[in-house]
Amino acid sequence: MNVSVRLGQLALNILSRWSIKPLPPKPESGLCYLTIAARTHWLLLRESMFSVFRSWKKLPTITVVSDGSWSAADFYPVFCWWPGKINVLSREQIIADADAAGERELAQYAEASAWGLKVASIVLVARREPVLFVDADILWFKDPADLFGPSDFWDKPRGVRESNCYQHRDLALRFCPKVLEPPFVNGGILAMHGEFLPSDILCGMVHEALADPKDGTFEQTIIASAVHMGAGLLPGKISLVEFDDIHRFCHRNMKREGYYSRHYVNWMRHLFYRDALRLRWRSVLSRNCFPSG
Repeated sequence: MNVSVRLGQLALNILSRWSIKPLPPKPESGLCYLTIAARTHWLLLRESMFSVFRSWKKLPTITVVSDGSWSAADFYPVFCWWPGKINVLSREQIIADADAAGERELAQYAEASAWGLKVASIVLVARREPVLFVDADILWFKDPADLFGPSDFWDKPRGVRESNCYQHRDLALRFCPKVLEPPFVNGGILAMHGEFLPSDILCGMVHEALADPKDGTFEQTIIASAVHMGAGLLPGKISLVEFDDIHRFCHRNMKREGYYSRHYVNWMRHLFYRDALRLRWRSVLSRNCFPSG
């Protein structure tokens, strides 16, 4: 392992032993902040939520979808430090809601993979209320409220850009060839309230995805298509999705570069833990919260 990865492992070990005391309340925004997590991703989710508390002036209502590896009874004691509302949805609830809406293939997709569960959760929750979907491996550095704008205008999906094209080519050519051209769309953040995609297109894309539901390029292409057919991209500074500093000792600084968040996909997790630890220490130094034990 190079130095950057070793430092990330050290940061992970420190964070895993550093609990969070109950945090003081903040005003509530009323926004639904939707995410999905496996039990193995709880540390990512915890630090992501802590970064929300640290950087947002008003707290959203957190809605967490379980992938089936944990229950609400497991979850609430671990996340009782969060001062706002947390709702937990089970995988079974999402599947049942899709079935009740007459969308059997969407239910099958949610049952077959975490990618399908993510798509189904966004589709179903966004029909009921304005929703900001955020992957668990994202850290926030500034309050994005002004960039998102009023949720009254979230009737069509908006997403974030990335430099790579991680799409299923055949699916894209059949339904939305624009996703194969820059700017490319990353599926880590999505803001919307209403219908995700026209029903015939959503049904057709999900049907294709069921051929290999564990292939993440299907999910990315479905989300990218919704963004291209919807309201397009959010402001560029809302989130950094880049990989050029993966092995650097001195990696990119979000505050200096003016980004509001960063998405640390898969192979970038060591940088997630390094930045998360830095955010924790900054909070200690500013006396906003203190390590327990």
